[in-house]
Amino acid sequence: MKKTAEREDLIQMLVHDEARRLNADLDHRCDERTRELQQAQTEVEAFDYCISHDLRAPLINIGGFVDLLVNHAGDTLDATSLHYLNTIATSTYRLGRMIDDLASLTRVGRADLHKISFDLEVMSQHVVDELRPLAGDRDVQWSVGEMPLVHADPTLLREVLVQLASNAMKFTRIRTEARIRINARRGHQETVVSVRDNGVGFDMMLRDRLFHAFRRLHAVTEFEGVGIGLARVRRIIQRHHGRTWAEAVQGTGATFHFSLPDANPLRE
Repeated sequence: MKKTAEREDLIQMLVHDEARRLNADLDHRCDERTRELQQAQTEVEAFDYCISHDLRAPLINIGGFVDLLVNHAGDTLDATSLHYLNTIATSTYRLGRMIDDLASLTRVGRADLHKISFDLEVMSQHVVDELRPLAGDRDVQWSVGEMPLVHADPTLLREVLVQLASNAMKFTRIRTEARIRINARRGHQETVVSVRDNGVGFDMMLRDRLFHAFRRLHAVTEFEGVGIGLARVRRIIQRHHGRTWAEAVQGTGATFHFSLPDANPLRE
């Protein structure tokens, strides 16, 4: 009996020692991970400053001197020279847009979330009302389905809806009658929001490229943009612990989905 008790005491001591060792190792890993995250945050902030200031200054100089040259010698330049200057100015503007969008993408991961419960249907209708005048003389048929209350950051979620609805407008330009529908459905402990259009669609073999920065599926000469919008959509939804995905038939239309998990105080 004595030997059995001693053996049990020894086993208990070994278990406690191993538990202390594992806890110490876990604490060390957590500290190391925290330092890595702090370093990454510092690097992101430095990168943000670089693209917002250091890269913008040369662009401002290039654009400014192009304008000065056109004003100073435009009357003496031939059509080819003016075309070159216009190409420089256009490229400078496009690069400036890319810098601005890239900077905004890096800031999404650092922005504080201010989640509240609100009516998604009302927000969607407001987005449609704001975009409707941008269609000009195009025939764009909008529809907003019944939607539930959601728990999210309203400012960021509105940006998601504007981006997806704007994309739908852009890629239905080829249609005599464009049809765009925003709706939502209840999933398992989440709300799935969808924006459907009857535009050009895309090849589903390329769907993995959709939500990555600068990885466009269409040439700039076909559809304008710099390829940041969907990456920003994904980043925002990831901050909400949701998912993003898309479905399409090339030449027929596309549907973009995102999910918002039910409110859970443990994940706030």
